[in-house]
Amino acid sequence: MKNLNFIESAKHNRKNIDKGLRNMIVISLICGIPAVISRLLFWGYTHKAMVTSWKYRHVSYTTDVGWPATLYTWGGRFAIIFALFYVYLRFKTDLKNPSFGVTNDGIFINQQMLRNAFVPWSNIQKAELLGPAESPFMRLTFKDHKALVKGQPFLLKSIAKTNFKNNPILSITKGETVGDIGKMYRMINEKGFNCSNAEPRTMLSFSDKYGADLKA
Repeated sequence: MKNLNFIESAKHNRKNIDKGLRNMIVISLICGIPAVISRLLFWGYTHKAMVTSWKYRHVSYTTDVGWPATLYTWGGRFAIIFALFYVYLRFKTDLKNPSFGVTNDGIFINQQMLRNAFVPWSNIQKAELLGPAESPFMRLTFKDHKALVKGQPFLLKSIAKTNFKNNPILSITKGETVGDIGKMYRMINEKGFNCSNAEPRTMLSFSDKYGADLKA
């Protein structure tokens, strides 16, 4: 990430992030512990048998049959899946940097499917402030989804590219962002759409300059 001079920035919602990580740990243990226990009882409650593939009915093979074998196989698989999902949640955002920020040249997004992404004003098509006045959220529409994900890590880039391809929209909510979303929205309005090299101000959807009457 290049050095950015933030006019306004917001922190990550660490409470939600920590909750998600804890959930992944608990689910992994729920799947993994029974798998380990079943492995200890494996040879006493399983036997070799010829079985037919449920998908390819003409294919038969010899395998271990019994509840420990089933529990070990599926419990182990799900434990690995949720452990990998934990790693994804842990490293998909850079917690050392803000979750969202506004600069003179564009916005900074470090949440959801984007990690330390800088978006210039020229790639923002529309910004909207929605929801109740006490808890608004901002919805951003981008022009070029390929430019948006350029420079992202491979896995995040693949996920983001697929999601943004048909719907290049991202919502900035309090679930991800701890900060004054309404204030940052007004800054995007004033900084981004009044710049000489940006789109006309009419491209920005808003209730009024101060965001007093928000859309339901």
